[in-house]
Amino acid sequence: MQSYLSLRFDSIEQRFNEINLLISSAVDNISDSGKYQTYCRSAHVLLVSHFEGIYKDVVKDIIDDFNSGTTFDELPNTILNTHLNYFLINPDNSKATKSIKDKLKDAFGNTRSKIKVDSFLFVDNKNPTPDIINTILERFGIPNFFWSIKNSDLDIVFEGLATETDDLRLRLLNYLKSNTVTFPYRVDLSIYKPVINSGKILKTLWEDFLNDFLKERHGIVHGKTLTSPFNHSTIIDAKIKIEILSYAFMINLCSIKPII
Repeated sequence: MQSYLSLRFDSIEQRFNEINLLISSAVDNISDSGKYQTYCRSAHVLLVSHFEGIYKDVVKDIIDDFNSGTTFDELPNTILNTHLNYFLINPDNSKATKSIKDKLKDAFGNTRSKIKVDSFLFVDNKNPTPDIINTILERFGIPNFFWSIKNSDLDIVFEGLATETDDLRLRLLNYLKSNTVTFPYRVDLSIYKPVINSGKILKTLWEDFLNDFLKERHGIVHGKTLTSPFNHSTIIDAKIKIEILSYAFMINLCSIKPII
């Protein structure tokens, strides 16, 4: 059976193609300042919206794949615990909470899993900040996402090497398409060569980039400016960074395997 996630790639590419259309329109109107600024601002705002839409869609698809392909006792512990928190008013690490979770695990047993997606996403609409992305991944058992991709192949996006960066984008996309056709997926983090970063966890270039891009977008959305903080070239660069970041997010989630 084809995985839910594998059916998602057309819409993901459609989202990024919409940004390309706006950027092309900006370039076509570069001599008309008003139109140029409008297209750049629109591309900026829509890029953030699509990034948010992608991570929400991807989480839902992966949950659907787990639900269609596993039983509760085959779920990784962190995923099961996150799901169980859905049933608790104030989940904590107390003995009482542990006792309730143990009873729920026994009750669910080897029945088909029915994980609640609300356990992993935020009910309120949240901007896709680094903290939000980190928290979602932590709920799946993946800590310190941005710190974990520091110094990996992904950091080439900050070196100004356009050809190599686009090659990386295509490599990650094709890898995901090829290895998520069925569930369990055949995805491994080694595709982008992560390294073990020791020492104190610090803010990364990825977090600085995303925070800055969101801050400028906030000013546009709330009508604080009628000019674009970024020209079309900068938005092209941001679009590729967000696309690669989206694929890294997916690769991390897809690397989680059921207990079989």
